Amino acid sequence: MLPTFSLKVTLTAKLENGGIIMEAFGFTHGGGPEVFEQFSLPTPEPISNQIQIEVKAVGLNNRERMERKLASSGRQIVTGRDVTGVVSKLGDGVTNYTVGQRVIAHTEHGDAQYVVADLDAVTPLPDSISFEVGAAMITPGITAYKALNFFTQMQPSQTIIIKGASGGVGEIAVQLAVASGATVIGIGASQNEARVKALGVSEYVAYDQQKIAQVLANRGDLVVNVAMNGAGDDDDLAMVKPGGVIVTVSHGAVSSSKATFVHIRPTDGMSDGAALEALIDLMAAGNLSLPVGQTFPLSLDGIIAAYSALEEPHDGRLVLTAQ
Repeated sequence: MLPTFSLKVTLTAKLENGGIIMEAFGFTHGGGPEVFEQFSLPTPEPISNQIQIEVKAVGLNNRERMERKLASSGRQIVTGRDVTGVVSKLGDGVTNYTVGQRVIAHTEHGDAQYVVADLDAVTPLPDSISFEVGAAMITPGITAYKALNFFTQMQPSQTIIIKGASGGVGEIAVQLAVASGATVIGIGASQNEARVKALGVSEYVAYDQQKIAQVLANRGDLVVNVAMNGAGDDDDLAMVKPGGVIVTVSHGAVSSSKATFVHIRPTDGMSDGAALEALIDLMAAGNLSLPVGQTFPLSLDGIIAAYSALEEPHDGRLVLTAQ
């Protein structure tokens, strides 16, 4: 595990003009991590079917990095979707949570002292799982879980090939597929072979040493492509069995009589909260893990350092933590 970032900053919400003002972090224009700013904003109030969360940790994702680089709006954009914390206020009619309860949520504008989240995107976080570990898992976990349990239905009898097996989504997908009883083949760089094999794959193929389309030709009942940008549609088609399914993060328009292509995308067909609940149950039982590589304080210096680290090769997930 990489060392944690050492700077510690404690943020305190303050009263201003009769309202509660909080500190948040984001940007007003595109660029590198240096464009981040600290904002003083009104604390968001929960409405019905929402809770307010005092933020304890936020996981970083490549999506936010790309959104920042391409931003041109001129308005204040607060980043952060993967949040853990404690319930600080309940919206009207909310009875299934209590103030002070630990929770995990997939929401927006989480790089702040407080955030609101819809109930269908929240689930309780048990004491056995740290805020940092929970935050690290959210987006990759939801993506992997829905890929295998919504966009397709994995079966114990299947051979499942997972491309991008050493990434955040891939590592979780491997563990979910192994837990289902399926035969799992992982694809990744040769340097990551030992780590992925330790997750229980039956076979590992290094794309930088072998031609995966030849080695794995017609082997997969299900091919899951969660490599960066879903690269390699042609390889996916070569590896899948006739009549098989390819589930991919690629946005390419591919059609073939050999297999069914399904694109992983945001969906309301399965709520994020339902996926998180299943993932948390697996983590609490010791059947799912995802390493936190480095933590940074939820401060302006910390967020700039964290997103700078995201630009470079790194091991494990990067997480911001409130002090």
